Amino acid sequence: MEITDLLQSLEIYDKKYKRDEIDKALIRREEITPHLISILEKVLQDPGKYAGHDSDYWGHIYAFMLLGHFCETKAHDIIVDLFSLPNDLPSALFGDAVTGDLPIVLLRTCGGDTKRIKDLILNKSTYDYCRGSALQALSYALIEGYITRGEILSFYRELFTEDESPGSAFHDILATCVYDIYPEELMETIEKAYDDGLINPGYIRYEDFDEILKGSKEKCLDKLRTKIQERQIDNIHDSMSWWACFEQPQRSSPRDLSSNSLKNKPKQNKKNKKSKRKQSKASKKTNRKKKK
Repeated sequence: MEITDLLQSLEIYDKKYKRDEIDKALIRREEITPHLISILEKVLQDPGKYAGHDSDYWGHIYAFMLLGHFCETKAHDIIVDLFSLPNDLPSALFGDAVTGDLPIVLLRTCGGDTKRIKDLILNKSTYDYCRGSALQALSYALIEGYITRGEILSFYRELFTEDESPGSAFHDILATCVYDIYPEELMETIEKAYDDGLINPGYIRYEDFDEILKGSKEKCLDKLRTKIQERQIDNIHDSMSWWACFEQPQRSSPRDLSSNSLKNKPKQNKKNKKSKRKQSKASKKTNRKKKK
């Protein structure tokens, strides 16, 4: 298959997961990578065109996931720029990838440099949940050793002094990120944030912080390491093929299953359970991808 034919196949949504095309892209990684970056650049130049309700264009979604899988550092800036678009444009373009995959893709493409991730966090003109995913990516970067504990705690502390627009979920997401990395050093800041009404107790309770502090820092960070591993894109088929927007293989009825087949049936992947919560392609503009 010519590279142009491969790219064209990835660009159009037809309800089928492009497994064969993805396999070819994996084999031809060096050749296809510049083209995938070009796809993202094209979408950035005219995002409204690809976020429209009548758009069946999917090239940027496959490109985003493939480049994340490749840990392609040359794609990091363009990915940050796309998810820095104003208002809810990133959600219209990428759906639930904003919360489901952006944190790990930012981590995998940053090459150990967290500057652009911080830029996205500080960009108040973009979507709260893009900034929230960047916050998560920064917490992941702590686990990977890309940022020191002192640096991230200082950065998070300063963010609680920032004014946010009414109804913003930014401080709520920030609080969960502090919780994830063990909040011991920031408890005074957290308490003040609750007193000032910056954190919604319905999002995360103050009692949750008290509870996590009863355990060790190591146990808390181990839990975050597990979360990172679960969200990795080491196997891109496992990360994408189960999305509800793709037609899934028809399952056999119970009477077609013998006792042996039941015995040998693999355990259901947690992601398959989550897929029940995904919306169909008809609403792909707002929910192409999984929710957290």
